Amino acid sequence: MEEKHKLLKKITDEMNGASALLAGMAASESDDMWSLATMTGILADYWQKIYDAYQNEQPVAFTNFGIPTELFYAMDIMPIVVDVLAANAAQYGLAHTYNDIASEKVPEYLCSNNTILLGALLAGDVALPDIMVHPANPCDSNMGTYPVFSEYFKYPYFMIDMPYTTTEKSIPYVVNEFKRLIVLLEEKTGRKLDYDRLREAMAYSNIVHDNVLKLGKLREAVPSPYSSMEVMAEIGIVMCTSGTKGAADYFQKRHDIIKENVENKKGHLASDEEKLRVVWIYGAPTFDMGIYEWSEKEHGALLVSQMNNNYVMKPVKDISDIDHILAGLAEKLTLMPMTRECGGPWENYLDNSIDLLRRYKADVGIFGGNVGCKSNWAIAKLVKDKIQEELGIPILNVELDLFDDRIASSDTIKGQLGDFFSMVKNNKGV
Repeated sequence: MEEKHKLLKKITDEMNGASALLAGMAASESDDMWSLATMTGILADYWQKIYDAYQNEQPVAFTNFGIPTELFYAMDIMPIVVDVLAANAAQYGLAHTYNDIASEKVPEYLCSNNTILLGALLAGDVALPDIMVHPANPCDSNMGTYPVFSEYFKYPYFMIDMPYTTTEKSIPYVVNEFKRLIVLLEEKTGRKLDYDRLREAMAYSNIVHDNVLKLGKLREAVPSPYSSMEVMAEIGIVMCTSGTKGAADYFQKRHDIIKENVENKKGHLASDEEKLRVVWIYGAPTFDMGIYEWSEKEHGALLVSQMNNNYVMKPVKDISDIDHILAGLAEKLTLMPMTRECGGPWENYLDNSIDLLRRYKADVGIFGGNVGCKSNWAIAKLVKDKIQEELGIPILNVELDLFDDRIASSDTIKGQLGDFFSMVKNNKGV
């Protein structure tokens, strides 16, 4: 069975190694190092549990970033968030291999998020799941690939259908979808939903989302209390581990630290070093996280927020019974970052982008145009012009692949960002 877990073994070993290294460094360094060390430790534990679940023939589900994980933890089903799987594969230099394997079966214009998963499955480097679950929004590429993958590899599949527009009828409709999902999960995995475990997972999730909302508000401060890397890294913790004690403990302590830093006007960069406040309004690359640190060091351009951590979901107040919990999960699903922006009419994306740039006092915005996201490229110029008209904030549109650097390499992206940042700083007299 080891050959079926080659990718998971690689990720698990890399994460465990990084966790041990960062833990040692965090003992004598800054809050930033503590946060990165703790987050790496949480994700190392997450991947280790997935690897162990496969080894012990325990249920495993493929999910995507828009699916709340609390339900799976309550049923002792380990959720593999395939978007995070693809990002890790890219960071460890495997995107080319898996995308090339996938290109023998599917068109190359599909999103690498999908084709990396397909390539890993075709290579036999990741074992099949007990089921795959994803929502109808926001990605057309998901809709066009995941049902086909499940049919080809013969594993169960469930799509949580969602209305195109959000109305008072949306939540009851999605609640019914969750009820159908629970029946299917119980049937396919043999695991019954444990309501006490679900309430426990929701209690941890509530702590996570309460503090995520508070931290989002604190990150609006000038100077920003977060490093660019922390802005990026916390997204994975929310996606993968919201229903766990580790995530709850991290975000509670993180809030306490950041609150104190903001009260003391302590930023990640000193006020005179924070030259530009940057918001990626779409598609920040994952194959080289060093791009963000480079932006800080070379241009004082600090990532203060991005679309995928624009959280607005509130804690579920009533977790006393299944109906209230499912209503809360349904609302959470419809309000997930990117699902909220990119599902429905284009005004959803435009309005949320303008709000994000305004709240975080952005000097510039970056549209990271993933080549697989055709719908957003169709409105990129319209959005850019509207933002310029309403906020006067310059937007750079960058064509790239979030996971595969052959569309635009790190050096190519840095070159475009560097020219853009220099132009903006010159215009601002910085």
